[in-house]
Amino acid sequence: MKQERRAFVDSFQRGLARLADPRAGAAILIPLVEGPAGLEILFEVRSPRLRTQPGEVCCPGGKVELPEGPREAALRETCEELLVAPGQIEIVGSLGMLMGPAGLPLYAYVGFLSDYAGTFSADEVEGTFTVPLDWFMAHEPELHDSHLVEDPPADFPFDLVPGAEDGGRLRRRFDLPFYRGTDPLVWGATARAVHRLTDVLHAAEG
Repeated sequence: MKQERRAFVDSFQRGLARLADPRAGAAILIPLVEGPAGLEILFEVRSPRLRTQPGEVCCPGGKVELPEGPREAALRETCEELLVAPGQIEIVGSLGMLMGPAGLPLYAYVGFLSDYAGTFSADEVEGTFTVPLDWFMAHEPELHDSHLVEDPPADFPFDLVPGAEDGGRLRRRFDLPFYRGTDPLVWGATARAVHRLTDVLHAAEG
């Protein structure tokens, strides 16, 4: 029985490493830099020339390119977007998997960024800015009800899906957070990751 289990584990791990998963999702890093009054979170403003989410506020990150893992993707993307070396980044932990844009998995990590000189890749980033971590610790985001609507083809078996709407749509409800008071505005999946971080830190205080 132990040999059978071992064979299953080996096969399972080989398959994961080789199978290209289009829903591997994305990974981000919440970079903490030292500011005049303490730790600050560094954000990016996405280039307006990008096809997806142009001009929005985000943390550095991007698509997980298998066979790399989410942690490696977050580190790689941060280095590419901020033009920093891996040695400048110390990842201290994971915030787990969150829901990203379009409902895909988003893996969030937290780390320190040292000796950052304001650099960024103009191909992907319009600019950077920081917000003190203490500000987020003192302010809860506004949560607004939102829905992710999927519009499958006409031959989709809606009769097999509990709760599917008449008219051929699938709808998922979720809360969309906004940190009113930040400028530019921190919202959406980025705000969700920051809120997870502050929840962790508040839990440590309790």
